Amino acid sequence: MITIDMSEIREMAKLLAPTADFDGLYTFYYDETNNIKKFYVREFDFNSHFTENFVLGGLVHEGPAPDVQPLINSLKLQRTIKEVKFRHIAKGDFLECLKSQKLNLFLKFVKSNNLYIHYASLNILYWSVIDIVDSAIANSEVSQMLGLEFANELRNDLYKLSKLEINSIIALFHKFKYPNIKKNSVLFFIEELSNLLEEYIDDREFHFGLESLREILKESRKKETLPFIMDEEDFILIKDFSQFYLQPIYMFKNSTHIFDNEDTIAKIVKEYKILDGPLQIKNYSFVDSKTSQLTQLSDVLVGLIGKLFGYINTSSRGTIEADLRSLTSTQGENLDLLLDLINKSHNKNIGFLQTMDSYEEMSKLEFIFAKRNKL
Repeated sequence: MITIDMSEIREMAKLLAPTADFDGLYTFYYDETNNIKKFYVREFDFNSHFTENFVLGGLVHEGPAPDVQPLINSLKLQRTIKEVKFRHIAKGDFLECLKSQKLNLFLKFVKSNNLYIHYASLNILYWSVIDIVDSAIANSEVSQMLGLEFANELRNDLYKLSKLEINSIIALFHKFKYPNIKKNSVLFFIEELSNLLEEYIDDREFHFGLESLREILKESRKKETLPFIMDEEDFILIKDFSQFYLQPIYMFKNSTHIFDNEDTIAKIVKEYKILDGPLQIKNYSFVDSKTSQLTQLSDVLVGLIGKLFGYINTSSRGTIEADLRSLTSTQGENLDLLLDLINKSHNKNIGFLQTMDSYEEMSKLEFIFAKRNKL
């Protein structure tokens, strides 16, 4: 049993998001999509598509649970189907999913009832490369004084470069067994990374972030250390996703958290004794989704959110703009309903929506909102 007191971390997080209500009495239902268990680098690729976000989330309500049986009845699923899954509601990529009439029924029901959506969306490539930036900043006192926005600019540009040069990044990571750079290899890793950065530094889009990163890496070169990408496991970029299950448990400590029974995660989470000062937090359970309709419907929600972020990660603004112009009436209505749900949930509690992603990808979601006049 691992005992952790999360009270200080919780209070610090509340200071960073002062308008979020972490003390309310909510009931959260969870499912996940793109749970690849772990993310690691191989000789020529990753073990999974890096453009697919891990998403943990679902539906949430305050007070009594609404009756969702009318929605399930309206979906008119085959009698042989024992539980509602996203694949029963919509199939294909994000734009194909938006064609679904069943999805339309689902989104309308959630919007018009005492239900909100919540999710934590993790861009696994972004999460895997930002420790390079954080390691460089840790070695630079001047950079530390420039704050979070400066760090995020550097992370964003390194992420964009990584997407463009994904094969070179994979080769670099594999060669140095990233994120476990050995001390005698730090200088060589920095040199090869800097050479890669140099090819893009004169590009106006990249200049500030990559030039800044190259300069502060010189300080890491002098100290011969990159603290957050040393003393880790060879090749393992993300060991597991348990921290994303633990976080809502202690952040929304007064709420009830109902997770779909995923054996690996359940085993890890149950190894923790989570404390809030002297009090143990026991506000979660793992259930068989067949016994929980709201857990089943959460599978629909996270499936759609996963498709949305996959679309964003693989589409340029030009492509998105062209796609938005060519939507059918059903696609347009479903997209607007989804955006309305995001707004409804954000307005209820900004703590419901968490995205660990780059400025680049988050700005595309803002672009979609703007184009659909949903700001």
